[in-house]
Amino acid sequence: MHAPKPRVISRQIDRFLSDPASVRNATVLTITVTILVVIIGSVVIWLFGGKNYPDFETAVWFTLQTITTVGYGDVTPDTGFGRLVAGVVMIVAIGFTTIVTALITSTFVDAAQRQRRADEDARRREEADHILARIADMTDRLASIEARLEGLGASRPKRDS
Repeated sequence: MHAPKPRVISRQIDRFLSDPASVRNATVLTITVTILVVIIGSVVIWLFGGKNYPDFETAVWFTLQTITTVGYGDVTPDTGFGRLVAGVVMIVAIGFTTIVTALITSTFVDAAQRQRRADEDARRREEADHILARIADMTDRLASIEARLEGLGASRPKRDS
């Protein structure tokens, strides 16, 4: 039997699955997972990382510098399990950096596409307005020609055959 997912994670996953293309949903899910990795990684590294983590604060410091890829090296795990946890945190950090970069790029691309579509729509509206103005002008000219023809026909004597 599976343990129930915490509500926060469950809500974020459900929201992401309903609209995965949403930058907001992807950002919230990424931040949620990253925060969870920092917290869980910090607890695990504090408990099993070795003598270099005498308190939770040091474990959080190590996890934060690892997940941000800063890696000062002032504290490092000295057990195999601690290194495994640090490796998982590093992989999540790489994924986090990649996703954040992709989200920012996607935001810029979406904005450029929206601007291009707006410009294209404005150009098409301008073209349509120009065509409608020309049609209205031709309609007026045609009405004028018809009126003249009717005037010519009325002033011309009728022939008897």
